[in-house]
Amino acid sequence: MRAFVLVLAVLSLSAIPIGSLPAANDPPAVQDFSSDPFLPHGGGAAMEVRGDSTAWLYEPDSPSRFPGDPRGSLRVEIDSLAATSRAFERLSRPLGPGDDFVLGAILTVRPGIEADPFGFHPIAVSLFNTTTTGDDRTGDLDDFRADSFDTIEMAYFPNVSPFFGGPYLSATAFGAPAGDDAFADFAFTSVPAALQPGTTYLVQLQHSAGGHTLVLQLWRAGADGRFIELTPARVLCDLTSLDGFLVDAAGIPAYHDGFNVFATSGRSLRATVDYDLLFAARLEDGRLPSQLASVLGRLRFAKSRLTAGSPLP
Repeated sequence: MRAFVLVLAVLSLSAIPIGSLPAANDPPAVQDFSSDPFLPHGGGAAMEVRGDSTAWLYEPDSPSRFPGDPRGSLRVEIDSLAATSRAFERLSRPLGPGDDFVLGAILTVRPGIEADPFGFHPIAVSLFNTTTTGDDRTGDLDDFRADSFDTIEMAYFPNVSPFFGGPYLSATAFGAPAGDDAFADFAFTSVPAALQPGTTYLVQLQHSAGGHTLVLQLWRAGADGRFIELTPARVLCDLTSLDGFLVDAAGIPAYHDGFNVFATSGRSLRATVDYDLLFAARLEDGRLPSQLASVLGRLRFAKSRLTAGSPLP
């Protein structure tokens, strides 16, 4: 129940109307990590791991990072030298270009991050297709083709290059398989933005079917518990050129980089990231799923904690 309250508060940040909720058959995918996400809990679906399970560690006693945050978090070890792995929850129904939906997470990058200035590698949250999405996001010197088809993603690149600047926050989308390289059908928009190690952030991607857009927003948790939107980090990505997509899972990837060789240290990125919330939900007529209506009575308190001081539209 706490997870449902929290995701409602997060979604309210985009001023999604929550008045009269229509019937819907899609329960949201929600993990607040108050219990082991890899075990069934509270009627919710368990997460799965594809790839090396050692990249993921559930920490039940991690402290709350903001008011309303239950104890517990998912620790993710990102090492660009390691093979790609993913922790994810399957959606109740796939999402495509004709659906309005949101994807979001609350995360904290731990101090001690190693981001090589001659590397380029993301910390990400994604929607992807468990069948068509491969685990080679970058290609390599022997084969530049990537197979990360059908992926909608928030990607944070912490590397600061002497040539290209940085760090960058990106809204990205890979289309459905139409050839042998995912980057042949790809859309992205990036803005300069930094996630400060040790600071907790809320990130949300919202897809508009009518506008063919992804909107990425970022909030920082303040010392008083309020989440303040960082408006320079708002990203609008046009998906008009994308040749469709279909996603059926929400998750956290830990990607391998096929181009570590260009990093002076031999590794593009090594980072530890704590996740305190992961959610994805279809919007019905711009509104939240009806399955969440029973917790609307508890929204007022959580909403006041999350949105006070935020520059709402």
